[in-house]
Amino acid sequence: MLEEVSTEKAPLLAIEETRRRLRAGLALRGSLTVGEWLDGWFAAKKRRKTTLNGYDSHIRVHLKPRIGHVRLDRLNVGHLVEMFDAIADENEVISAENKARREQIARCKPSKPGRPVGAERKLLAVERAKLTEMKPFRKITGPATRQASTLRAALNSAIAQQLITFNPASHVELESGKRPKPLLWTEERVRRWRETGEIPGPVMVWTPQQFGAFLDAAEGDRLYAIFHLMGTRGLRRGEAVGQDWHEIDLGAGLITPAKEIVVDGWDPYESEPKTDGSANTIALDSQGRRLLAPPRDGLGDFPPRPRHERPAAHHLAGPAPCGRDAHARRRR
Repeated sequence: MLEEVSTEKAPLLAIEETRRRLRAGLALRGSLTVGEWLDGWFAAKKRRKTTLNGYDSHIRVHLKPRIGHVRLDRLNVGHLVEMFDAIADENEVISAENKARREQIARCKPSKPGRPVGAERKLLAVERAKLTEMKPFRKITGPATRQASTLRAALNSAIAQQLITFNPASHVELESGKRPKPLLWTEERVRRWRETGEIPGPVMVWTPQQFGAFLDAAEGDRLYAIFHLMGTRGLRRGEAVGQDWHEIDLGAGLITPAKEIVVDGWDPYESEPKTDGSANTIALDSQGRRLLAPPRDGLGDFPPRPRHERPAAHHLAGPAPCGRDAHARRRR
């Protein structure tokens, strides 16, 4: 340590910090940066591809550009407060720019249906020229708790390897990252959405009547059976698409989602269900049993059957569904 201090003219550690490092068996002088540690930590992680994609995004977009240069053993709560404040400020700017672009788009539309008159066409051309000069829509950064969670996990690993003794990510105060509360598409919300184009909330839920109307409209579609199963039994898209026939017992009226299809970029792959509860055996309703019963459509089968088992008939058996008593078994 003394040699490094003399050559680099670096300040000596405080006596209490020196004692703390000696007690913990840590090096008295460290040169590993946060960015270097995050790279090594991420390379050693073994998780689902979608989870790793989230880690990679947090590290590449936020953590390394903002705190990657800081020495790992000198990272403190103040660094993180500054980082998350900067992310929040940037989100406000993006939200304001997105709002301004939406307003400008509205000004670019004719006042009446049909071809606008000459004077209005000139005004619209001016407004559209202004629109081309504006920044495109940008996505705001999600809750800071997600980036903090990634950093907290990485720093906990650093503590386990005795590189540091304190995890500042566990002590930074952030706004709650609770999931948004789902809202029903009530008649008033539907009316306002049609008038303004604004969706009332980030998570909107159909009423049973609306889902029934959707099923009525989808009647005859080759994917009708999968729509019915997802809406009435709560399967996620990946679970429904990945469902195997041998996990469906039509005699007992039971179905077990044992795997799911996950998309990594443009590449689909098989994976275990997202949660333990997702693999629970589910009871089928009578309508679902009729829709999944043979004969099945060789082209529109749900789930796909082995080619040698596909019948020649090209229709799903069962009476036309009304869908009005649809109910959802929702899982988070």
